[in-house]
Amino acid sequence: METQLNTTLRRRAFTLIELLVVIAIIAILIALLLPAVQQAREAARRSSCKNNFKQIGLALHNYHDTHRILPPGYCRAGSGDYNNFIGWGTFILPFLDQANLYNEISSNGAFDIKWNTLTAITDGPAKTVLPAYICPSDPMGGTNSDISGGYGKSNYLMVGSKYPASAPIIAFGRNSAVRIRDFTDGVSNTMLGGERTTQGSNNIGGIWIGASGASAGYIIHGAPQFLRESDPSLYLVSTQINGTTTNDGRYGFSSAHVGGAHFLLGDGRVRFLSENIDKTTYDNLASIEDGSVLGEF
Repeated sequence: METQLNTTLRRRAFTLIELLVVIAIIAILIALLLPAVQQAREAARRSSCKNNFKQIGLALHNYHDTHRILPPGYCRAGSGDYNNFIGWGTFILPFLDQANLYNEISSNGAFDIKWNTLTAITDGPAKTVLPAYICPSDPMGGTNSDISGGYGKSNYLMVGSKYPASAPIIAFGRNSAVRIRDFTDGVSNTMLGGERTTQGSNNIGGIWIGASGASAGYIIHGAPQFLRESDPSLYLVSTQINGTTTNDGRYGFSSAHVGGAHFLLGDGRVRFLSENIDKTTYDNLASIEDGSVLGEF
């Protein structure tokens, strides 16, 4: 009787092999689950990124409704007092619930900021981290360490020119003054801006307040995307974020997302464009009045 009881008790315990099998099954389930969790998190971050850009688009349209013009890409008036490089990201602050920050920069408007007071401004307000300008997938923090001074980062930049153009072929540029009526190609067929990551040693990202200096007009928008009217060509979107040495990564649009980047269209929509987009279509999207017929994108 006692021997039978002991045998019954021993049969209730797990053997070592059974325990190892259970552990192996649990490990396999975790290995299968983790990628799904990571994909779900990235999907949430990507959705949040899209929403950030959507809010920027709404702010640009609200600015236009108020002032009957889009904000300039950045301000530069020769070597005078108003050569301050304040950019579009500052002009739309009141329309992103940041009126107090805007007033701290200049209670009389961004155009009233003089060069000799800019240092005091950039030492304070420009270092403010604004989540509305940051892609949640970009892992490099809220300030842009690639820009001397560590200004508040922006992963969203406008298509623009470092140099003024005689015709408004693009929406943003130096001292630009573009209206919606100038979008003869149609606002739904025109790209206003895109993403640029700070991940990777050769991706400089951007800053929301404007440019960081006289030689850095490209910091505030999507590149010197149009160097001259005779060469209206964008750098291809690049997701090569591991120290690429080409201009695609440093001056073109890029992202921490897989396969492409978000772009803001003139009608306020945000589209995720593939890194394999046709180059001609990509260039034509950046112009507001080239008259080209777009293909699928």
